[in-house]
Amino acid sequence: MELTPEIRLKAILEGTGAGTWEWNLDTQEVIYNDRWAQMLGYGLAELQPINFQTWEDLCHPNDLHEARVALARYLNNEAGQFECVIRMHHKSGEWRYIHTRGTLLTDEQGMDTRWLMGTHLDVTREVVSQHHLEQLSRSLPGIIYTFVREPDGRYYFSFLSEKTLDFYGVSAEDGVRDPERIFNMIHPDDLAMVHESINESARTLEEWVCEYRVVVNDRVSWVRGVARPEQDPDGTICWHGMVTNIDRQKTLELELEQLSITDELTGLYNRRYMLRKLDESVAESKRYGDTFSLVSLDIDFFKAINDAYGHPTGDAVLRGFSELVAQRMRESDIVARTGGEEFIILMPHTSLEEAQAVAESLRLALETTDFLSDDGETFNVTFSAGVVSWSGGQMVKNPVRELLAACDHSLYAAKRSGRNRVVAKTGY
Repeated sequence: MELTPEIRLKAILEGTGAGTWEWNLDTQEVIYNDRWAQMLGYGLAELQPINFQTWEDLCHPNDLHEARVALARYLNNEAGQFECVIRMHHKSGEWRYIHTRGTLLTDEQGMDTRWLMGTHLDVTREVVSQHHLEQLSRSLPGIIYTFVREPDGRYYFSFLSEKTLDFYGVSAEDGVRDPERIFNMIHPDDLAMVHESINESARTLEEWVCEYRVVVNDRVSWVRGVARPEQDPDGTICWHGMVTNIDRQKTLELELEQLSITDELTGLYNRRYMLRKLDESVAESKRYGDTFSLVSLDIDFFKAINDAYGHPTGDAVLRGFSELVAQRMRESDIVARTGGEEFIILMPHTSLEEAQAVAESLRLALETTDFLSDDGETFNVTFSAGVVSWSGGQMVKNPVRELLAACDHSLYAAKRSGRNRVVAKTGY
């Protein structure tokens, strides 16, 4: 049996759960189907007599103006369809969100009078869910987003929450319209890494996790993005995730890292950091053939200073000597306190002769520096130093250990020779 248009339309309306309405603009006649009334908890008989006022009485008073404006725009040919979402009163006492659509039938369709006909759909669940999402996005400490990458490589944000403006200085609407507005705010040094991390997540379909910097009005902030990818059958990948600010975490990490590599008393680097940099310097020297030098310093008779003037004065000597060294070193030089009164200076791209000259200059500067005890007594301090150099061509099984041993050997030679002097070792 062939289905008539009427049967098809009825099946479609029942399948979609839509309520229908018809309004004759000339006679003011109004027709609703049963589903229209049921949507609001009524039977049609309960709403008799049915007219245009029936609809107005059920509408939320705050939404009527919006509906009338939408209708006027449509009838004035300013919109292609009459459409709006309004609240209507349910028999149970609650308000339901109803999506209203309508179109005008005129004499061009063979009608004697003008009929505005359309549907009502209950979209309460969708509107409430959207409202909950919006409220959640406002309360969360970061951006909620959905990022999409299509098989041809084109990418965009299908959703960005309001906090996008706080994090990137770009509104959510602008970010959705043009994703480059977001990516342009990523620190230039981190941008390639961010793209590569996205590519890796797309390749493995594993969770995307990335920490990077964002620059807004010359202010640099650290953020952390986490998102889980989903791949559609056509190859399109969607990431649903969140971006949070981690400035405080990064500051703490940097502080902890600084504490782990510096000497608490002097502020210089510690032995652990010096050994790490020595390993790196040896590797670079082997690769590029560069020469670097190492200076080992030991303050002379430091125990006697502590015994004569007390440990607080001894600490002041260590801090004063550290400041003197730090002021005279190049930015590329690394100075570390490796023991009680022991220090090491790593000098990249520096020959043995150059390093020896720097050490001698430091020795003379310290020798002429006056220190003051707690009792107001002025005294002077000296140091002994050993200097060695390293070039990539040297074949040694354990270069760092050999370097430190050779440096100590030169230092001991300086002490045996009467202290307050610099001894350079020219060979192993």
